[in-house]
Amino acid sequence: MSPPSPPAELEAAPDPHPNGKGLSRLSTMWRLFRNERDDPAPFYQALASESAADLDRRYGLRGATILDAGCGPGWFAAAMRDSGATVVGLDGDGDSLRDATPPIDGLLQGDAGVLPFPDACFDGVFCSNLLEHAVDTDAIFDELARVLRPGGWGYVSWTNWYSPHGGHEMSPWHLLGPSRGSRLYERRYGPPRKNRYGEGLFAVHIGPTLRLVRHHPHLDIEQVEPRYWPRLRAICSIPGVREVLTWNCVIRLTRTPVNPG
Repeated sequence: MSPPSPPAELEAAPDPHPNGKGLSRLSTMWRLFRNERDDPAPFYQALASESAADLDRRYGLRGATILDAGCGPGWFAAAMRDSGATVVGLDGDGDSLRDATPPIDGLLQGDAGVLPFPDACFDGVFCSNLLEHAVDTDAIFDELARVLRPGGWGYVSWTNWYSPHGGHEMSPWHLLGPSRGSRLYERRYGPPRKNRYGEGLFAVHIGPTLRLVRHHPHLDIEQVEPRYWPRLRAICSIPGVREVLTWNCVIRLTRTPVNPG
């Protein structure tokens, strides 16, 4: 099965720095994030614009074929299309695929752990905040490696469990531990509206995830960094500290060639 054709590109490419730089950018992004639960579009559209500009500078998006795994409503897919990429979006939540207004075309419902695509068919795989919602993290990386062309790039980010927002709606109760924290939260407030622990939310930590990728036979780690302040990437090399301070971890990786025989 070949990736479906994307919709026509949107009219104008986004400003690569829509919210400015430095403290001004952080202030704007924090303000948008604080309203993310009730009004997610402004935050994710701004983040998508920044992400697409970053990927375009690093790899060149024009003419590239990209999978957006865990695409949600498709805001990141749309931003990468603005930069000239052919993007297929896939998400397991059918309702989430229709959350954008108007809905974004060219998105599929499916399991990122069992991708419906042939081997080596994508130049890049973008995977934003999927791991903490996936039952099988190993399968995500196996499928990412399978569908990437040799030399292709991968971008994988997730909200690590012991970061401030690791429990999503349950935060900060998650800091008491996955089982105990979620149990005490539900005893007081009832089940969260979405992403209940053990159903749509799982505890994913940086150290074990890095070990998983480093031992993968077909993936090489290029860089590990905090998503929202990448210049502080040294934090990601400190066990324990990184689990709390990184907030949202990014692994940038490449697909290594398959050894013959």
